Amino acid sequence: MKRCHRFLAAVALASLAASFSAAAQTLYVATMRAEAAARSTAPSPVVSGLYTVNLATGVATFAAPVRVNGSRQVGITGLAVHPTSGQFYGITSRLSPNNPRSLVKLDPTTGDAAIVGELAQTGSDIVFDASGVLYMWMPATHQIATINLGTAAVTALGTPGKEEALGGLAVDGRGTAYVTPGGANGTLDTVDLKTGAFKTGPQLKGAPFPGAITAMTFTPSGLLLAVNSNVGSPAQARLVTINTASGEIASIGTLPEDSDALTFAPASRDIGQILDTMSGRTMALLALILGLVLALAGVALFKVLRH
Repeated sequence: MKRCHRFLAAVALASLAASFSAAAQTLYVATMRAEAAARSTAPSPVVSGLYTVNLATGVATFAAPVRVNGSRQVGITGLAVHPTSGQFYGITSRLSPNNPRSLVKLDPTTGDAAIVGELAQTGSDIVFDASGVLYMWMPATHQIATINLGTAAVTALGTPGKEEALGGLAVDGRGTAYVTPGGANGTLDTVDLKTGAFKTGPQLKGAPFPGAITAMTFTPSGLLLAVNSNVGSPAQARLVTINTASGEIASIGTLPEDSDALTFAPASRDIGQILDTMSGRTMALLALILGLVLALAGVALFKVLRH
């Protein structure tokens, strides 16, 4: 019986640790407001803003403006975080007022951006695989490409295809890459990360806006999130989930206007921030596991006191 209790306690503690590890991730979104900034009369309009997002409600909290050297505005259209170093990377839009179509490193706390180099092709979304290779979706040629982290050199994979306007790119925990080349009314396709070959997936349906899927990312638990935009000026945006098997889209909440990039990253160690970004389901699971641990501890203490 003692072995059983020890085993259950070990399982509960391991589950609790894994749950905290998965929960201690922050969802980030970046806006791309080149057109809005061009019309603004403000002396220093925020072209691209970095936000943290509460996964349970979709509510976004402004974190920092994205600027080079603290002053030069750039517009971010893709975000990704290196799986081992935790370094933030972004790609700038071709509409960015400064350093368009470039690879940058980002500080998520201050929004400071450091230019790595100019990209030879325009991308709409980026993602790292588990080994740390950075991939980019290139809508103009309907291809994925790898990006060299030191030089920003772009290497296209596969055969060029039909030109698209936008598209999101994400890689799940098993290494399967998903892309949305046809927007919110298109299909959720998979692409081979070695050859660049595409496989048509399920038809997307149920999106709040019939426009675009501008960015995608997987949660630590394997849920596919995306930014659904009406591609207006300014563009309205929704945080949505996509069922990878059926293509069904469900809305979580409203994102800031012109949201155009999405990624998960290790969160601050501040418990308040961790709890604020956790979903209700995750919090319920943590409460259940904690209750089990406390119950087992209570049983063990009762036995000790009896003796």
